[in-house]
Amino acid sequence: MGDMYEKLIEVRIDDIDLNGHLHNVRYLEYANHARASYFEESDFPVSRMYLAGLGPVMFSEEAKYRHELFLGQFVTLKVQVVGMSADASRWQILHTFLRPDGQQAASLTSTGAWVDLKTRKVKAPPPEIRSLMDAVRSPHCTTIR
Repeated sequence: MGDMYEKLIEVRIDDIDLNGHLHNVRYLEYANHARASYFEESDFPVSRMYLAGLGPVMFSEEAKYRHELFLGQFVTLKVQVVGMSADASRWQILHTFLRPDGQQAASLTSTGAWVDLKTRKVKAPPPEIRSLMDAVRSPHCTTIR
């Protein structure tokens, strides 16, 4: 898969705000959908995570908006791990939103961790998830705590 995952998403009528462009909340939802799609397409769907007793938790998300996205446009969403702890329990993921003309519409950086669904404590993921995270890891990925 290289060091990046791409997901194409169409902007729908219910994604638009009163200004006629993509609602700010949708950027978070699109990012979440792209992350879940990556694991789904890589044969480690959310249902398998639940069976393993593992789930992602978000600590923060920071969005930077550059250009508008409009109804009917197809947005290319690029997903890349840009920060990860030594045991892969904590991570930062950069989501880059591209308009059909290739211009960057926005970027969203999500910082989170894997948690044990029973203990509610941060824990390292199984090797399969670590491998999937490594597959979309930026060559400039930083080590985080």
